[in-house]
Amino acid sequence: MKMTQIKMLFDMLDWKAVGEIGFDQFYVLVCIVLAHQNHLEEQFMYRHSRPVFDLLDLDGELKIDADNFEMYRFLFNIKKQELRELFHDFDITGDRLLNYKEFKLYTIFCTEKSTDRKKRRKQREENREREKAKDKERYQHLKKIYSMGMNQRSHSLL
Repeated sequence: MKMTQIKMLFDMLDWKAVGEIGFDQFYVLVCIVLAHQNHLEEQFMYRHSRPVFDLLDLDGELKIDADNFEMYRFLFNIKKQELRELFHDFDITGDRLLNYKEFKLYTIFCTEKSTDRKKRRKQREENREREKAKDKERYQHLKKIYSMGMNQRSHSLL
């Protein structure tokens, strides 16, 4: 996360615009930065969906609009296309705003998607390891055949 983004987040948490935040806001700031650094944004949004929702609800209307979410999507590593899909797929009421229930559905979906990605990545790694083991066996087998052929050839020359 860039320094300008951290300052932007600080300003977002500084509700009274006095240039300082309380401990609770500081805690949220640190947690978001750590989640971002460790690529755990989806899990953070899911586990802390209410505080995240409240953070993105800049107007206090209990709804998040696309413009506010667009401005702070960097916090959760959400791409522009994903944001469009989010509002298209999860805006059940059709008002172009996300209420808390719609946002919570999104966080559940993201967490499941992230878990599936990790499973597929692990499966690919396991497949690569199996292929490496097979390649090693083939190499050992070919090496053995080659050395046997060389031994037979040297005996026939004698």
